[in-house]
Amino acid sequence: MTDESIQNIITELENKNDKEKAYFGFYQYGGGSDESCIRGNRKGLELFATELLKASIESEENDYLENQFSYNEIDIGWTDSNGDFFFDSIEITNKDKKNKEDQFPEYKHKSTITDKFNHLILIAVVSLILLFLITGSVTVIKWII
Repeated sequence: MTDESIQNIITELENKNDKEKAYFGFYQYGGGSDESCIRGNRKGLELFATELLKASIESEENDYLENQFSYNEIDIGWTDSNGDFFFDSIEITNKDKKNKEDQFPEYKHKSTITDKFNHLILIAVVSLILLFLITGSVTVIKWII
């Protein structure tokens, strides 16, 4: 399917369905997340499908690095606020699944200089607090003795 035909479907579904009348949400009906379902009416299902289709079009516009994914926000303002789960983004990869054991690529955060600096400051502050605690404890013990 071409991007143009997908965009036509998105436009048609969005024009046809009123968000005020759409009902859609993710719910957990049992004790664990494996006991979950989607509840909605046709309008809600079609509107959520448009969000997925929009993300699929955007995914073609992204430049991917090896084993990475793109992050796409989706509009969930119209979904049921009583739902148990809310998904406000979609992560898309260009990597095809080759076998059953393949996992979705994990996000690997690269440390920046700011991250390292913040980590160093945190260590310094914690060290100072520990030093003050030890010094204060020793001083109090000396006063008592």
